[in-house]
Formats: sequence, C-alpha cells, structure tokens
Amino acid sequence: MTDAVETLATDAAQRRFGIGWAVTRNHAVWAVASLAVWAHTIDELRIGELVALPFATANAVLVAMWPRLSTRDQAMYAVGFGLFWTLAAIPYHLVPLIGGAVTWQNVSGLARVVAGVAMIALGISIALTRRKHESPGLPG
Repeated sequence: MTDAVETLATDAAQRRFGIGWAVTRNHAVWAVASLAVWAHTIDELRIGELVALPFATANAVLVAMWPRLSTRDQAMYAVGFGLFWTLAAIPYHLVPLIGGAVTWQNVSGLARVVAGVAMIALGISIALTRRKHESPGLPG
C-alpha cells in the first residue's frame, strides 16, 4: 500500500512541476557512463583533439532523450555506443598503457573503456529484461 501512495505522490509532483519522467536505474547508469565518456572527451579537447566530440555530444543528447526511448532503442543505443567507445579506446589507450606508456591521456582514456563496458552491460540487461517481460509463457 505504501508503494502505491508513493507512486501517486511522485506522479502528482511530476505533473505539478512539469516533469514528465523520473530517473530510473537504467537512465542513471547511462548518464554516469556518458559522464565518463565526457571526462576523456574534455581531456582530448584540452589537447585540440576534436574527433570524438560529435559522438560524445550524441551521448549527452541521449541522456536527455533516454526516458522517451523504447526499451528496444535503449538496448540498441547502449550496446552500440558501448562497443564504439570500448573498441575505439582499447587500441589508443589500453594497449599503450599495457606496453608501459603511462601518460595522462592514456589513463583518462580508461574512462572510456569503463564507460563502454558499462554501456554494453546496460544494453544486455535491458534486452534480457525486455525479453523476459515479452515472453510470459516461457520457463525461466
């Protein structure tokens, strides 16, 4: 009963203040992973490297759009961007670090690897949850 009252109160507050959505766990994970992407993007901007700026901007836009996306789209964007960030950062930052090239640029590049892995895990989690809810007759 308490959960129902909290839900009604939250819905009423959102309508009153014009907030059309609440932050979910998936949204929070996406936002934090996007923030990690931006941590390295800012480091790249510091040295004049602009190649990742459009993709990092797309990540920020998706943070704002996240609640409006279907779970299918959320899973697709999470896995797609996660693979992009992870596969782009590994050869440029992780491999040199393993080889002994410890620079601030390579260390901050690890933020993208972590963000990418988090995004991939988020996308898989969303897809599995979606699949579970869409297949009520299957065991498991």
